[in-house]
Amino acid sequence: MNERDLGLQRVGSSWHRGFNAIYRKELAAWFGTHRWINQSIIWMALTLTPALTVPTATNDRGAAVLALFLWSGSNMMSIGTIILTQGAIVEEKLTQTLLWIFAKPLSPAGFLLGKFAAYAVFIAAIVIGAPAIIVYIYAAIVGLPATISLLNFLVGVGMVYLVLLFVLALTLLLGVLFDKIAAVTAVALATFFSGSGLPSTQLRWLEPYTVWALQHNSSETLNGNFPSTGWWAICSAGISIGLLLAMAITWMQRSEL
Repeated sequence: MNERDLGLQRVGSSWHRGFNAIYRKELAAWFGTHRWINQSIIWMALTLTPALTVPTATNDRGAAVLALFLWSGSNMMSIGTIILTQGAIVEEKLTQTLLWIFAKPLSPAGFLLGKFAAYAVFIAAIVIGAPAIIVYIYAAIVGLPATISLLNFLVGVGMVYLVLLFVLALTLLLGVLFDKIAAVTAVALATFFSGSGLPSTQLRWLEPYTVWALQHNSSETLNGNFPSTGWWAICSAGISIGLLLAMAITWMQRSEL
């Protein structure tokens, strides 16, 4: 009698095994209940309020609304992403859920990438996607100059989304490294805010080529002035996200969480 006859399934040996299970579990936690509605209201209020308070008398009000959404909205969304994900790993350590999880046929890569992918979808849909649609419709109603195009706005939103993915990957890594949520939050916030204000003038030339330049680049792109270093910043962001996730997976594989 073989394993199939006994109703057993051979455990896969792929490095990302368990990804689908974790991904579906996390998505269900966000979208399987009314929780996403409450989150939508919160994120709409946080990101749209500054943009919608642009004075009526402001020239090119629609352009100012979009620029404020990309600039100040990105700060709020980044801080919010840290708060949203600060306990994604730590809470499972504290409740010893990880001990149960890794007793199952689940790999560290599958676990972390499943978490990352699910949060990335939530951020794309609720944190930045829905507010971006609403704020663009509002800006179009109050009036947009011919120099502002939907494509440029979408590219700017994509740049901000890369910043949020970087913050997400960083927070997940810190969750693997630390056992206290306060430590994860403090280090993540310090890293995010210090990156755009490098203390040494000798190092400031690096900033346009890093993920921290994307916030400023998004505003320039909105006005049709895609910066010459923009592609470098985009590539740097993608590489940074990959490195942060790789570090988190490697540390989790070598540690007993």
